[in-house]
Amino acid sequence: MKIKNTFVLRLTEQSRILEVLFDNLPNEIKNSKAYEEISEYVEKYVNFNALTLTQVIDIYYDYIVIYNKHCKQFIKSGKYPIEIDPNKFEIERLNYDIILLMSVLFTEHRFRIMQLLKNSKPLEKALFIGLGPGLELYLTKDNTKEVHAFDLSINDYLIDTFPNCEFNKSYYSNQKTNYFDGIFIIELLEHLEDPYELIQNCYNSLKVGGKLILTTATDIPQFDHLYNFPIDHFEFEKRIKNMGFTIELKEIIYHRYLTIEVKSSNHFYELVKKNKK
Repeated sequence: MKIKNTFVLRLTEQSRILEVLFDNLPNEIKNSKAYEEISEYVEKYVNFNALTLTQVIDIYYDYIVIYNKHCKQFIKSGKYPIEIDPNKFEIERLNYDIILLMSVLFTEHRFRIMQLLKNSKPLEKALFIGLGPGLELYLTKDNTKEVHAFDLSINDYLIDTFPNCEFNKSYYSNQKTNYFDGIFIIELLEHLEDPYELIQNCYNSLKVGGKLILTTATDIPQFDHLYNFPIDHFEFEKRIKNMGFTIELKEIIYHRYLTIEVKSSNHFYELVKKNKK
């Protein structure tokens, strides 16, 4: 099909791999308003950080190569990269952000996560934990009024683009109690050794009736993943219900790869804090 977005067009013209990945996206994604908005955000992020298209393509290509290698290791051994080599694969934060943004444009599963976020309901007071390149902030900006955001590293583009957001360069641990209407922890829990500690902190920070919107990862052999949830999520759902959450929305998002056979997936949840009696 003819590519409408000029930024994506320039990327695919310079990279056969990106062209193939784009061609394999469903038409309803490529023709959607959300895809157009995301591609515009990516272009602005790239330009703000003074990156060329060649640099962007090289960053993403290098990631595809290493991720394919780790997937093949995982298929053979059943072990995640961190188990094979405890010394983490190092990557610059800006490069990591570009990988995240490009994967939304060129993989169906990451686009679906952002699509669900965009459809989230309005919130008076929202908290984002783990920002990455800030796409979650952008997609929910019209649905959130008072916004707080925590991350260990924050790109200047976010500070420039979201002047009304209160940014904090630190780990979130109960800074506010019974305060937020909604908390977002998207594609973060798999990077923690103890994800339930953060979930409990979020529970404490939510008002009764407030929502915790999160994703979990299963069988995703990425170099910096410390925690992968079993596919059945039985223990996860038992533990969050014992904390005092009810499940309002749950969607399993399966990954679809062109050249590898790894049954990776994300679970997308909307959890509601109930009033404990």
